[in-house]
Amino acid sequence: MKILLPFFLFVSIAANSYCQLLDSLQVKAGSIGTVATKGYQPLWLVSNRWGAITNQQYDASTYVGFTNTNWIGKKQNDLYVKYGINVINNNHFQDVIFQEGYIKAGFKKLEIRYGRFKDIPGESDKELSSGSLGVSGNALPIPKLSIALTDYVDVPFTNGWLQIKGQLSHGWLGNNRYLNSYYHEKTLYLRAGKKKFKFFVGAQHYAEWGGRRDSIQLDRSFKGFTNVLFFRSNVNDGSGIDPQSILTYGNYYAGDQRGVIELGFDLETNNNIIHFYHQTPFDGPWGVDIRNIDNLSGISIVPKKENAVLKKLLVEFIYTKQAENYAPQQQRQAYYNNGYYKTGWEYDNRIIGTPLFINRYRAQFYPYFQQRGIAPFNWNSSNIPGNSNIIYNQIIGGNIGLLLQFNDKLGGKTMVTYTNGKYQNSGAGLGQLYTLQELYYSVSNNLKLSAGFALDAGDFTNNFGGLVGVHWQFRDFGRD
Repeated sequence: MKILLPFFLFVSIAANSYCQLLDSLQVKAGSIGTVATKGYQPLWLVSNRWGAITNQQYDASTYVGFTNTNWIGKKQNDLYVKYGINVINNNHFQDVIFQEGYIKAGFKKLEIRYGRFKDIPGESDKELSSGSLGVSGNALPIPKLSIALTDYVDVPFTNGWLQIKGQLSHGWLGNNRYLNSYYHEKTLYLRAGKKKFKFFVGAQHYAEWGGRRDSIQLDRSFKGFTNVLFFRSNVNDGSGIDPQSILTYGNYYAGDQRGVIELGFDLETNNNIIHFYHQTPFDGPWGVDIRNIDNLSGISIVPKKENAVLKKLLVEFIYTKQAENYAPQQQRQAYYNNGYYKTGWEYDNRIIGTPLFINRYRAQFYPYFQQRGIAPFNWNSSNIPGNSNIIYNQIIGGNIGLLLQFNDKLGGKTMVTYTNGKYQNSGAGLGQLYTLQELYYSVSNNLKLSAGFALDAGDFTNNFGGLVGVHWQFRDFGRD
């Protein structure tokens, strides 16, 4: 699939030569400095930032990038090519990371995308959520090739009352993990309603598959892809199938598969716009069951009043303590873990889904886990147990988020989050509070300053940190 990249580059060059260029080129640069009282950062200073901030006591993350859109033809919003790059330097100037590098070609809401780009599927709040149970924006974007309906489109012959959106992606998780694997992603959402009330339901399906490691050479053929795509059971992906194992542990599925069932609604009143979502996670077929009460649920309220200080309020609840306890003991799944794909739902040391779960990489910084000898796995080692990388994943908690706008220049973001759960599902409950207060000040149309602080307090860690940032963006290039 990588051979398609030259084709997209050719399309982009051709577009620049033959299409009408709009004032869409944006160049940005900036730097964010972070500091903490401990040797690591509070949660909300480092998490849900697409891997941009390092988890060190002090550091600077400096970035530079651009985006552009070329429209093909005279009619805007029909056929276009988008492309962009964002490069980050951090880890005390030692690391250079391509956080984004992509090209997208689209017609109206149908889009083909290639590269590394920010994308949170589903209906969870993109600004204030603690993190979707699918893909949250916590880890560096996974490089992928994707075809998508980027927003809801009308289903024919329904007069606009039924709409659909979704995407299908193939990606590369790379070799910074136990198995060098492929990434599979697909989503499908339906929405009913045309006016002030709309109801939606959808599903997200993810899989790590086609793993390679020394003598492990799992199926990467087109048939292997379709086995994952259609969630086929008891197919041999190269790891072998033991009939006795199927009797004991249930049906076998190629790859490490998981996903989210989501439903909710949008409601517009005279004074507010209300959005509600309810996610139910599954890490295997037993999770797709009406008895599954684990969930992430949120409701956001956006006041219509233009000069309101409160621009958005989000209240969110998370519960994952049931963990399929209604299933037979030997067929239950551990969220985000897998016995064969031992890295689990993690990319570049960060959890791909909700950062309220804790993996070994993050746990190494917390005194509670240090006392228990928890450290990250060396993925090159041959002695790594399965189902052991995501070590804190049965929790109950809540999250409150606010977007504020005090005047034309000064705005802010507030988050207060609390979780409680048991390490390895035993012992006393462990409570942890995570907070963030961030402010943004517009010096001019092109220059913005940011500052904030975060406090973590509880059984895992007590830590205080702050950030200061300067952000420059230029978009007026005087094009006709």
